[in-house]
Amino acid sequence: MLALVATGWLSGCGGADATGGDEVAGAASDTALRRLAAELLPEAELRSGLPARGPIQLATRSREDLEAFLVAQMAEQLPADRLRAVVRTYARLGLVPEDIDLEPLLRSLLLEQVVGYYDPARDTLYVVDRVDASQVEPVLLHEIVHALQDQYVDLDSLMKANLDANDRGTAAQAALEGHATFAMLEWQLAGVTGGNADLTTLPGLEGLLGDDPLAAAGIEMPVLADAPAVIRESLLFPYLGGLIFLQKHWAGPWGRVPPLGPDMPVSTEQVLHPEKFGRGQADMPTDVRFLEEPPAGWTEVYADDLGELETRLLLREFLPDREEADRAAAGWDGDRFRFLDGPSGEVLVWASVWDTDRDALEFETGMRRALTERYGGDPLAEGREIEVLRGSEARRPVVVVWDLPAGLDRAAGLESLTAFELEEQAALQEPR
Repeated sequence: MLALVATGWLSGCGGADATGGDEVAGAASDTALRRLAAELLPEAELRSGLPARGPIQLATRSREDLEAFLVAQMAEQLPADRLRAVVRTYARLGLVPEDIDLEPLLRSLLLEQVVGYYDPARDTLYVVDRVDASQVEPVLLHEIVHALQDQYVDLDSLMKANLDANDRGTAAQAALEGHATFAMLEWQLAGVTGGNADLTTLPGLEGLLGDDPLAAAGIEMPVLADAPAVIRESLLFPYLGGLIFLQKHWAGPWGRVPPLGPDMPVSTEQVLHPEKFGRGQADMPTDVRFLEEPPAGWTEVYADDLGELETRLLLREFLPDREEADRAAAGWDGDRFRFLDGPSGEVLVWASVWDTDRDALEFETGMRRALTERYGGDPLAEGREIEVLRGSEARRPVVVVWDLPAGLDRAAGLESLTAFELEEQAALQEPR
């Protein structure tokens, strides 16, 4: 749900207004930008492993014009009715407040310290004018990598194809943003050391995904820091989680193969566990597909998947031990939820499939505790009833979660909501 905002997030990492020095500014701004991009292009090609296949279109825009463009893009990709459905669903999960006004929050996150943005629909890299060159350089190199990626795969089509696939979209985003972040940081490291740099040998990057990733990354973004954890972590993950994925994957036997087309991860499980991703040995996720339409009088407000990443975040929200939450989410192999509204209130049904019986048992135990805590230790006192049921489907361990109004009889037409089938996903097959 946050892919668009995540696309533009790193544009804030280069700083805000100019504070002196050489500027990309004034009447010669486009010329200065092209000159700077030409200087950075060889490094972007080297660090990303993507030789340019053609020229890169660049342009400067005023901050106001770029902000207006990004807001229009957000409104197009996250229309108001979908935004409301997302808020209601994630509020029922306990991940955001029921009264959160998400649109202005996402707008603030999107525009926090905007510096630059690559627009794959227009094949153009935009940079705010009158920005200090030392501030724009890292962002420009990062966005040049996106422009190079777009010369090898159609980023616009890729993004649109993943708008309705939460986990797969996040994994694709992590591959693209992790790739660009890797190239940017390795270039910066080479500048600091005054020589060659190999980011695959740098230890300790896992600390970027700790309790305070913004502080670990040395990033000051007050709006993002104050956002609910699921929003903050979902926005940071494509950059920081994707960076760690790429570092570990490129340190492996396959070498520096750009993470595009068939070499893209297709689940956040593969991003979180790079050892589960590789040619001929990838742990492919399983599609969970509900078979029955809601009964008469009930409306499906929203349906999607959480993936291992957001399953982690949900468990972390309510379990006191972060490591326990992560263990309970490990072994995820696919999921699907559906959020419904009807005459008796809101119903959430969530089906998930797991690698082993032990994985399913750990999730069942952790999820039951998390949901009980989510309702203050007594769901019935909150007018809710929860069930976490472990079983099997097609000889695979599965867990079904119900969160529904207390006293609602599932046998009166709702039991069919959990009828589902399992099908293993195929890897993304975009041509290089």
